[in-house]
Amino acid sequence: MKTILFFISLFLNVQMFAQKSKTILFIGAHPDDETAISEVLIKYARTGNKVFVIIATNGKDGTRVTKIPAGDSLGNLRKKESACGCAKMGLRPPIFFEIQRLDTKIGTGNYFKEHQRFLDSLKIRIPSINPDVIITAGPDGDTHHSEHIVVSGAVTELLLAEGWVKKYPLYHFAWKKGTISVDPGSYMDEQYVNVKITFTVEDKNKAIDAMSCYVTQYTAQELKEEAERKLKDTENTINFRKFITAKGCKKEF
Repeated sequence: MKTILFFISLFLNVQMFAQKSKTILFIGAHPDDETAISEVLIKYARTGNKVFVIIATNGKDGTRVTKIPAGDSLGNLRKKESACGCAKMGLRPPIFFEIQRLDTKIGTGNYFKEHQRFLDSLKIRIPSINPDVIITAGPDGDTHHSEHIVVSGAVTELLLAEGWVKKYPLYHFAWKKGTISVDPGSYMDEQYVNVKITFTVEDKNKAIDAMSCYVTQYTAQELKEEAERKLKDTENTINFRKFITAKGCKKEF
């Protein structure tokens, strides 16, 4: 009898553990966008969850602090940087859609084609990953970057179009007003925050270590300042807003 009870208890504990494990999917526009909420992604990977990262472009035009000219060589290097960062964070290797751009710098017609290609790629890949949670930037695009905003809108658009809002819950990360190192105009009133994810100092230190992978996008001084900012922040919390829609139809507003 004791043996039977032991195995029943073991089975229930295994079931409980299995139920707690989640599949998290982060969707960004460029290699390095995953660093925006790296501590949260690190936490979920550390606690036994599968964490996937989808990157729309290869970032070949991101010449911010590098002398490498825009083009495939830079794009390939940035993909390696993202792979390095994800490995340090304990995430799955990043998935690149190789979208050319998600703005009209490539011409309006080409933008429409690339936007549709992005939607088509998401439509295939999201069900294959089957995430319990999707995370992307909110309407502000994290820093008001146009391609970030397009990615956020495209993910939301697809979930609404396919009736996937409940099936694949979407969370936008959001900053409170006055957050240092973020575009000062990119914030959300805290009354709309409905999820607060805390993380450990160890998660933070791992995030700082991962930042060293992205050498084409940050100077040594910027990396030092970002590390100092993270270490000074004792809240160790990132805010999110779950995307929620109401069903039912009224005849008037």
